[in-house]
Order: sequence, then structure tokens, then C-alpha cells
Amino acid sequence: MKKPYFETAYIQIFDGDCIDVLNVIPEKSVDMIFADPPYFLSNGGISCKAGKIVSVNKADWDKSNGMDKDFEFTYNWINACRRVLKDNGTIWISGMMHNIYQVGYALQHLKFKILNEILV
Repeated sequence: MKKPYFETAYIQIFDGDCIDVLNVIPEKSVDMIFADPPYFLSNGGISCKAGKIVSVNKADWDKSNGMDKDFEFTYNWINACRRVLKDNGTIWISGMMHNIYQVGYALQHLKFKILNEILV
């Protein structure tokens, strides 16, 4: 398995393609996953930051590939998380209106129990 990017006695953080990393982690061995997936914002859009117009483009990894392919990606990484999470494990997922509805649909489809939604 790939060496963790950061590690303590209780935490391991990996840098790499999430599905590649998850595929080598033993089944039902993880207590908690925090995921900050692509929001699919890098489409030439703009925003306002500190009173200035700024680009929302992050990189190629954040570009939309269309609704169907974006959902397939989302479903696949959440399914890979499902495999490694313990039965009483938890997953926390960051999102915004550009991706969170696909995340929620995938979670429901994969029979996750959604307990809370935190809005900031």
C-alpha cells in the first residue's frame, strides 16, 4: 500500500487518487472518512472575493465532465468508501450546490443513513 502523506498513531492521510488508495485499504477497517471531492466549478465561471472579480477555476480535476460522468465519478468514490468503512463508521463530505445533490443521491442509493447536514 502507498505510504501515508501524514500519519499519527490514530490518523493516516493519503495523497493520491481516492479510488486507488481506497482499493488497497482492507474492507470494513476505517472508522471515519472526511472527503472534500471536486465541486465541478472549473468551467470558466467567476465569483467576487474581497470586492474583486476572481476566477473559480481550480484545475482540470475540478472540471465537469457532464452530469452523467460527474455522477458516475461521485457514485464510484462513495461506493469505494462504503467498502472500507466499518459498519458503525462515519463519512463527512464537503460540498456545495454544484455537487452536493449528486453526493446525497449517491449516498441514498448506496443505502447510507444520512443523519445530519451541516450548513455554514
